[in-house]
Amino acid sequence: MKQRLTYNIYGTFTLEMIWPCCIVMALLIPIQNQIDALTSPVVNEPSRWQRRTAKRRQRTENLLGLIEQNTNNTTTTNYDIPTLQIPTHYKINWDEVIPELDPMRGGKIRQGTSKRRERGLRKRAQIECFYYGVSKLLESQNSNVTIIDAGCGAGNLAIGLAGLLLENNIPNNQHVNVLAVDVNNHALQRLEERAKTILPSGYLKTCCEDLANIQEILAQVPSDNNVIVVSLHACGSASDMAMELAFACEAPFIICPCCTAKSLTKRSDIPTQQSSYDASASFIRSGATADITYPRSTWLRSRMVGQDGNEYITMEEQYTTLAKVADVGLGPQTPSQQREHQRRAKHIVEMDRLRYASEEHGYNVSLMRIEGHDPKVYGKGEILLGTKNELFAYETLS
Repeated sequence: MKQRLTYNIYGTFTLEMIWPCCIVMALLIPIQNQIDALTSPVVNEPSRWQRRTAKRRQRTENLLGLIEQNTNNTTTTNYDIPTLQIPTHYKINWDEVIPELDPMRGGKIRQGTSKRRERGLRKRAQIECFYYGVSKLLESQNSNVTIIDAGCGAGNLAIGLAGLLLENNIPNNQHVNVLAVDVNNHALQRLEERAKTILPSGYLKTCCEDLANIQEILAQVPSDNNVIVVSLHACGSASDMAMELAFACEAPFIICPCCTAKSLTKRSDIPTQQSSYDASASFIRSGATADITYPRSTWLRSRMVGQDGNEYITMEEQYTTLAKVADVGLGPQTPSQQREHQRRAKHIVEMDRLRYASEEHGYNVSLMRIEGHDPKVYGKGEILLGTKNELFAYETLS
């Protein structure tokens, strides 16, 4: 007799009722498992990645604390950098400046969003800072001067600086010209197109050259001219090359470095299969040449003791940590924690550069910050100021 999906006369299930029951149970078991997971005590086992990151973060804190302690004889959190104060009469009224000199109009920094506007305002502040610094350095010069913009890119700084000096007749008793140097010929062509309609012929010249080729660059400077070296956001070791350019002719420098982690790339380590890239490739132009080693200074090397608990850490490993944290911070952290580690490490990396200039080349040096560049928001606002003979300018600026 055919079985049906009902109770039989004895009150028991028929065979046809087993399959629906199985389906119902299969649906209920996952739900019960989810309920058990929610009601059971939670055991948060850190993953291998989390454990490794926590160890890196602790190692970084140990390294920063040790360097700061050895520097000040006591652990300190006073790693804030003084702001370079610009007198009112050196402030730029950008609404009255011709558009071609303005990085937001002539430089065509895109606008439309708040972040893009902030970038444009920062670029204005950077040019204003360099304009003030160069103006004070020119006051201490008694001969013709060539201002070398090392790593000029498309020329926001070179054009802005040249135009503002001309517009404000600074200086009024000597000839000044600007030499814009970059290894990227396409960027220099854009610079020349922008400059030719607003600057007198010969006032701004370009030089397509690797910053490592110091003698080739200096050959473009008239023999009777003094030199001032400026550099805005030359990545990685390019900022160190700009300093070496200044050392070669005992010139004062104003440099705002960036991308410290890129300095960890050594040009000699670049695989031969990548030789098809030209010198304008970012990882090549920002990589360190054989004569640039890190840490730069005896000051920092003496503070890297090589111990982290019972584990030996090489000086190269310690500097690698510093450079990476100075560039992007160390995650995963809250933004405030990340910025704190970043600015502490950046302070040390930039002081290392300046101490080297003082130890090896006898420069008066100072580390300042550009106005409006809050390190809690933006990590590339440090100014490296160095002078060899211009003591008045140094004391005025620092």
